[in-house]
Amino acid sequence: MVTRRNFLQLNTNAKPENKGADILIYVFQRGAADGLNLVVPYGDEDYYANRPNIAIAKPNSSDDAALDLDGFFGLNPALSALLPIYQNKDLAMVHACGSLGSDHSHFKTQAVVDRGTIDETISSGWLARYANSYENSDSTAFKSVALSKSIPKSLSGAQQVVALDNIASFAIKAPESESEAIQNNLLTLFTGQTSLDKVAQATFNGLEEVDSINPEDFPVENEAVYPNSGFGNRFKDLALLIKSGIGVETASIDIGGWDTHNDENAALAPLAQDFAETLAAFYADMGDRMQNITVITLTEFGRRVAENGSGGTDHGTGNVLFAMGGGVNGGQVFTDWPGLRVQDLVGPGDLLPTTDYRTVIAELMEKRMNYSNHQELFPDYEVPEYLGIFNS
Repeated sequence: MVTRRNFLQLNTNAKPENKGADILIYVFQRGAADGLNLVVPYGDEDYYANRPNIAIAKPNSSDDAALDLDGFFGLNPALSALLPIYQNKDLAMVHACGSLGSDHSHFKTQAVVDRGTIDETISSGWLARYANSYENSDSTAFKSVALSKSIPKSLSGAQQVVALDNIASFAIKAPESESEAIQNNLLTLFTGQTSLDKVAQATFNGLEEVDSINPEDFPVENEAVYPNSGFGNRFKDLALLIKSGIGVETASIDIGGWDTHNDENAALAPLAQDFAETLAAFYADMGDRMQNITVITLTEFGRRVAENGSGGTDHGTGNVLFAMGGGVNGGQVFTDWPGLRVQDLVGPGDLLPTTDYRTVIAELMEKRMNYSNHQELFPDYEVPEYLGIFNS
């Protein structure tokens, strides 16, 4: 049987420790979320000129109007669960955020964002490169966790990573009487000499660790209520793992369905509500632990500024990024707003990104994760001056 001590003895390459870093949770909104209808630039009249049928109304103008944030931006009412966190200054948004490297292809741009580089010869993910850069003496098989059926590209190449769709199903799929024998036989195939061996060893160690957790010992706290959805249940499982002390240092969770080409308002509202209520439940559940947790959300690209003929929006460029946690300089929408006039747009009518998403991650890494090797993280990107989104 693999134990934590046995597993750690397999790692012979000495690396620096990284004590005191936040737990980093990376959320990918796959499908290209419409940032203009999530964090609404109601102070820009061209927003309404471009979206006569799907625009979110100005604050205080109707029951389904935007919730004012700062006199220019408003929150989609479906995201109302996030407003108290924003007002508590633990949530910030970065608007007109993205990358000019987008070519409107979901698959290609998601891969670029997850890798953190347009260089296709680099196969590892940016989150994996960070995780591989250090080795704490108490790191476990759950150093990096993907709450999904498979390891996402952001964690591709991570030396210690476990993927689990949910805690209850994280086991070898075999009769109980045979599972231990199967695990022991598999262990003879993975001796710890290659990166694949190490991932396999981490998985076996993870099976042992998860089996030792009693969920009743780590109940949901502070009257938090998670949505009964895939996204909600994954965050609920992540909260349990963190509370158990199993050793989560980074985590990745996806939420799909954001490709709103048709009837956007009907599709966006329930998805945005699930997104917001899940993050709000996690924030409440974690309580004081949020002082050392940072959640960052990305999507591959934005939506076209003008609505289309089907009551939806087509693939765009600039978008909005959310950052939540005790180390966030919240209660603000950070942006160098480019405007929505025709002459302000890029491509076929897209919001111009004025902040590259890698600038935000680089600041997060340096101020909250004790990591400043930006050339390793983003090999083909020169990080400009920070925006001041995070506190050191």
